[in-house]
Amino acid sequence: MKTSHIILNAALLLGLLLPTNVFAQENTLKLISYNVYWGMRQDSTENKAKFTEWIKAQDPDILALQEMNGFTQRKLQEFAESYGHPYAILVKEPEPDGSISFPVALTSKYPIVNVQRVVDNMIHGLIVAEIEGRHYMVTHFHPFSAVKRGHEIDLMLATVQSREPDNKWLIMGDLNSVSPLDKEEYNNGLVLNHIREDMKKKPHNQNLINNELDYTVQQKVLDAGFIDTFKFFHPRFEASAPTKLFYDQSKFPLRYDYLYVSGNMKNDLVKCEIMKDEFTDIYSDHYPVLLIFKK
Repeated sequence: MKTSHIILNAALLLGLLLPTNVFAQENTLKLISYNVYWGMRQDSTENKAKFTEWIKAQDPDILALQEMNGFTQRKLQEFAESYGHPYAILVKEPEPDGSISFPVALTSKYPIVNVQRVVDNMIHGLIVAEIEGRHYMVTHFHPFSAVKRGHEIDLMLATVQSREPDNKWLIMGDLNSVSPLDKEEYNNGLVLNHIREDMKKKPHNQNLINNELDYTVQQKVLDAGFIDTFKFFHPRFEASAPTKLFYDQSKFPLRYDYLYVSGNMKNDLVKCEIMKDEFTDIYSDHYPVLLIFKK
């Protein structure tokens, strides 16, 4: 038998013996976006060992985090290194007066470059950065004002246009707003009536426009050509909140956590899901969102 045939047969045999996801993992990136609830408050272990254990098990290449209360850049760096991410960005340090600011963060196995930390006109901050040639935007929108959420998304989309709009972009985070792609789910009026009652008790909560649910924030992202990756794979509604950990934002299913990609990434998409397991059921009030895409 010719040497070339022996090599070919060996390669084919190896392909049969090894699981297909070995090859798939080599050619994909795994991204998780997670609102971790008040700086991982549910994890009382030293150095947030429970979260570290869960993140290690998931082994993401890139991790976007919201509500990183209590973290400094140094503490975030140490935390990220504990699960194998040598690169970490916190949008801002804790406030000098000790007030809670709910900062966002980004960690990665790969260098995070061309970083921009935006703290003006974004209540919880915005990280704009580049990883492996793609542009990432991580944020957490205003929880009490539909109008201000509109301003925040306008700022983000203007940032895309002012930089390199033809490149590959990803937008992620707890966007505290409903999507027109989920409108059928909300047509029963349960969420709307709950918010109306909540606004009577808490006048600072201005989460409706003309006393109705506001779909315009997510509509602007869709109109800009971005793909809602979860809906791309799962046309039917699935909530990202609440978890089994009770919280007072709503008693009804909501999808507030999003992972968008620019239209030129459509053929890169491999998988997206809302991650529900024994850990995510109880360690935050939101479930994380997973996206796998081709390098």
